[in-house]
Amino acid sequence: MEDRPKKDAVVTEFRQECSIRRTAKVLDGKRKRIREDIQYLIAHMALLVPPVAAARGETDISTQILTEALGRLGDDAFAQLVLQIMQELK
Repeated sequence: MEDRPKKDAVVTEFRQECSIRRTAKVLDGKRKRIREDIQYLIAHMALLVPPVAAARGETDISTQILTEALGRLGDDAFAQLVLQIMQELK
């Protein structure tokens, strides 16, 4: 009878490990999709920049606009993620 608690513990640990792996896989997929969406947004910032600024060749204006907009969101973690991705793309 002493074997039963050990087996139950092993089964519980196994199920927990399976759940952790499954959750990690879902989170990794979501993280990749979010990063792709943010990369797409950054790549298409020209669509959000006023045509006058774009015509003058002001490339930093999109960075300034994005930084200001992120500051207004009040979500530091998201802002850091977007800025990190923006730096990776440069």
